[in-house]
Amino acid sequence: MTPVQVIANALTMLLPTILLAHQSAHHGNHWVYLLLLGSCMHLPVSCTYHLSAAFGRYTDPIDNDMRRLDQTLQHVVCVLYSYALSNGSVGYMLLNLVVNTRGVVRLWDPSTSNDKRRWRPIFVSGVLYLVPILAKGEVLCFSIAFLAFLLGGTAAFVLNRSGYGSVILHLLMVVHAYALVKAV
Repeated sequence: MTPVQVIANALTMLLPTILLAHQSAHHGNHWVYLLLLGSCMHLPVSCTYHLSAAFGRYTDPIDNDMRRLDQTLQHVVCVLYSYALSNGSVGYMLLNLVVNTRGVVRLWDPSTSNDKRRWRPIFVSGVLYLVPILAKGEVLCFSIAFLAFLLGGTAAFVLNRSGYGSVILHLLMVVHAYALVKAV
């Protein structure tokens, strides 16, 4: 990655958290605060991973402990988001906790190193935390959040060699975050 791509990647990672902070300040909704908490928990680990990978810190940018930690935090965020978007359903959160714990265990299993299957549990977990939006009848918010998630993940996967796949993902996560706020 070029320095411009690294800077763009780092700066765009901030945008969903900034949006959630702004929405938290204006809505005062405790579910939006929980969305912000999840984003704030993941942000420093993700920034550290992406910047370290961009500057060649890892012999394998995909199979390393910092990426596993980044994806572990994504699973933690999925559990928090499932609780927030289900308006505090402990049962639904526990279901998501089981699914995400399985995903975390797979991340740290040496047999899954760099096999390109580690994104599947994150995708499933992301869709699971969106289900309560659909259950509440918020079809538009669900559709926007799901499409932003799907298109962003696809861009990151397909364009990862170009250096701009993560930038597109992070920009679409702003749209995703906005749809989540509207759903709560």
